[in-house]
Amino acid sequence: MSQLQQLTAQFLIVYGEDILSARNHNCLMLLQHFDRISRLILNLDYTLVKCSNRFLMEEMTKFPKVTSLTLAVMAFEHSFGASLFHVLRISSGIRELEVKLALPSKPKPYPPCQSGCICAEPSNWETEELVLPCLKEVVINDLRGTEHELALVKRLFNWTKMLEGMRVNFHDSITESKGEELRKLLLSFSRPGLRMNFTHHGEVCSYD
Repeated sequence: MSQLQQLTAQFLIVYGEDILSARNHNCLMLLQHFDRISRLILNLDYTLVKCSNRFLMEEMTKFPKVTSLTLAVMAFEHSFGASLFHVLRISSGIRELEVKLALPSKPKPYPPCQSGCICAEPSNWETEELVLPCLKEVVINDLRGTEHELALVKRLFNWTKMLEGMRVNFHDSITESKGEELRKLLLSFSRPGLRMNFTHHGEVCSYD
């Protein structure tokens, strides 16, 4: 399948019981069949997070060469910076990154994130350096401005030196005043010459 342009992988369970690691193993085995993929879409599932679980993505140590990476994150209020750091560290040659911050279509009884939750592990992502030397474009979809979301976006600016543009699409629940507050905050993370586009209820604001 040397002409494959896009691959969407099954859900990867980020934290869970050891028995669930077999589900992730199938996905990893599939990826090992490819040397290069133009666009890779990964779905990261946090719905089974419990304090007694372990980080199940440690077996993921190598990716094909990927140009465009899409990460659909179903964190449901849990921290997801550690797992995204892990994925980006083994796909550091990407040129385009899209992060989709998915929410359930209707409320479900998922356990809330509590103090001491394993979702913050491994914790080195907050301090360890990461270089994404080829990354030029970033898209963040359905940003609501949670602490976990903003922590990741801020770190992204530190990891990228060649970034040319970032597009942020706010979630529909964001009010006009909250959207303005988030724009100012995200612009404070940015650096001169970086193109920033914000979309809120269909309206686009651009900053250079």
